[in-house]
Amino acid sequence: MNRIQRSVALVKQSFEVLRSNTQLLWFPVVSSMFTIALMASFAVPLFLTSGLPQQLAKGGWSKMEHAHRLPPQYFVVFGLFYLCSYFIVIFFNVALVSCAHASLKGETMSFGDGIRAAWKKLPAILGWTVIAATIGMILQMISERSGIIGKIVVVLVGGAWNLITFFVIPIIAVEQGSPIEAIKKSGSMLKRTWGENLAGSFGMGIVFFLYALAPVFPIVAAFAFGGPYVGLLVVLLSILYWLLLGVVASSLTGIYRAALYVYAETGTVGAFGGDAMQNAFRQGKPNMVTKLRDRF
Repeated sequence: MNRIQRSVALVKQSFEVLRSNTQLLWFPVVSSMFTIALMASFAVPLFLTSGLPQQLAKGGWSKMEHAHRLPPQYFVVFGLFYLCSYFIVIFFNVALVSCAHASLKGETMSFGDGIRAAWKKLPAILGWTVIAATIGMILQMISERSGIIGKIVVVLVGGAWNLITFFVIPIIAVEQGSPIEAIKKSGSMLKRTWGENLAGSFGMGIVFFLYALAPVFPIVAAFAFGGPYVGLLVVLLSILYWLLLGVVASSLTGIYRAALYVYAETGTVGAFGGDAMQNAFRQGKPNMVTKLRDRF
């Protein structure tokens, strides 16, 4: 079995895991809800205490842009928001991967079990949050202050960092140890699985991109032949479709990361619970997950 075949097998296994445990879809949903609540909790007080409403009342956006400057302490608030948002994403990713890893072993973990598993790894999650957020902020600051060449370099460095740390989340979810140890092990695991990593991620990206294009023609046709109200209705339905597609894509990304971690550790595709997952996957009516899986 070559790298492409292994990647396809791992992707299909990820679909099987999601089909057998649809509670995994709740992790990106709840993560998004917490992120939105976090944004509101920071943005509303910041807006009300920054003097922006008064500037808007006096001169509108054009005058506000030149007249108003945020005090330095507000950048501390922005940094805190950045840190909290990273924590939310990482925490729910660890919970998702914990459940996915259990499914790959033929076990079943509920949404609550995943949250409890992530809570037990809170020190490691906090440590990785600080590291990941700090690197992210540094790269963002360099990008904003650089020219075209600098921005390209930042993109390349950021991409390399994401590859090197690809397995940090599953390592934190499954093993014991510090985030630094997880980064080191992630780098070594990448050397053995870089082909499957790139091929699987690229393949899923292409499939979800094509599915994301599906509503474009109905939207155009609705506005052209059905009028603005019909067009607006189709747009709203398309937004719901895109949100659902995003939830499925986010869940599968976490599951694939867990499946690739298992492969890197065991050297075997489908090492855990393969027959059980296959039988569970064959039962029931086809749904969106089934149709997406069949594209591979």
